[in-house]
Amino acid sequence: MREFVVYFFFGVLTTLVNFAVFEGLELLLKPRWGKRSYLFSNIVAFVASLVFGFVVNKLFVFRSTSWERSLVLHEAWTFSAARLCSFGLDYLLTYVFFDLLWPRCEAWFTSLWRRVPIKKIAGIPPEKAFRLLVKWGFIAVLVTVSNYFFSKLVVFKEAA
Repeated sequence: MREFVVYFFFGVLTTLVNFAVFEGLELLLKPRWGKRSYLFSNIVAFVASLVFGFVVNKLFVFRSTSWERSLVLHEAWTFSAARLCSFGLDYLLTYVFFDLLWPRCEAWFTSLWRRVPIKKIAGIPPEKAFRLLVKWGFIAVLVTVSNYFFSKLVVFKEAA
């Protein structure tokens, strides 16, 4: 349980690194590059959070203490590959839910959301509520849990 709690804590920090790098680059680049600056900013933020995530997972979550070159290269490679796969899973699930499922369930969800009292407080339109619930309530959890188990069973299995 300790391991999962520490994993979650550092996952939040990794997300903050991603957000800070992305927003910092946007502040610098958007005035010069215009609307398309987010493409470059997103790549740099992904790489920064990937490196940060690898280091904190190695040291603090899974306590992999060996710095033997071949082991670190293996861990870094499998960690990066896993994160690219989870990005693909995130992207695929986002497409499935938002482009394929939403048009089929829009009427049902919209009528349900109109009955939810929080709508009156937050003023969130049904489509945005659906996207938030799916993206942060389902997809993010699924991706986080899959990242945890892949890291534990494949990337840092020597440390476990």
